[in-house]
Amino acid sequence: MTKPSRRTASRPHVTCHMLGSVDGRIVQKIWALKDSARYFEETAEKIKVDAWVVGRTTMQEFSSKRQRPRTGTFEVPPGDFVAKKSKTYAVAIDPSGKCRWDSDMVSTEHVIEVLTEQVPAEYLHHLRSKGVSYIFGGKTELDLALVLRKLGELFGMRRVRLDGGGHMNGTFLKAGLVDELSLVLAPLADGTIGTPSVFDVEEGYGRRKATHFHLRSVRRFEKDFLWMRYEVTSSRSSSASAKTPRK
Repeated sequence: MTKPSRRTASRPHVTCHMLGSVDGRIVQKIWALKDSARYFEETAEKIKVDAWVVGRTTMQEFSSKRQRPRTGTFEVPPGDFVAKKSKTYAVAIDPSGKCRWDSDMVSTEHVIEVLTEQVPAEYLHHLRSKGVSYIFGGKTELDLALVLRKLGELFGMRRVRLDGGGHMNGTFLKAGLVDELSLVLAPLADGTIGTPSVFDVEEGYGRRKATHFHLRSVRRFEKDFLWMRYEVTSSRSSSASAKTPRK
């Protein structure tokens, strides 16, 4: 086993930003919040980053809904594809290449797809035709430490915001790749067994200890909401935990 990943000049600083309940769950319909997205987005905008990072399921909300034919023979050059440089980016952790695109932008952010090398040439051709950048993070599964290094080296990113679901956040946490937690705490308890939490870490291999944080700031807003900023003081993991399976 290798030592846990440490942030270097080429790896961006990772801030995980989430809206959670007092019992650690993430937003569900039973919360009945009038505008839950607002509590998340207004605080997210105050975190200065070069990119926001989400998983495939979340990114499909922003991608194309059109179906495209997949017939024909496609040939693309090997390696990563940097379509262009931008001030800000939207990064999709999409190992199997399931998001389709009508353009290379989500709002004001240039799209970067993070893929495994198992993605077919047809999909790579599709991304190139839309001007969407892509990088490979591994052969059959993603090495998230490698992904972050490439985002730093190829796109000059210094700070990124992880807007996961619980599984995505948990994968980064287990890999020792979360540097900061930005948590908007909603004044409610979910209480539902099996509901996704802020960090959902899959066990099954290696040994892991809890990640410890230091409280940097806390702010009360909207009467009963709290916005808390923590920085990681210790994070221990194995090299295997830096990898996420192909989906």
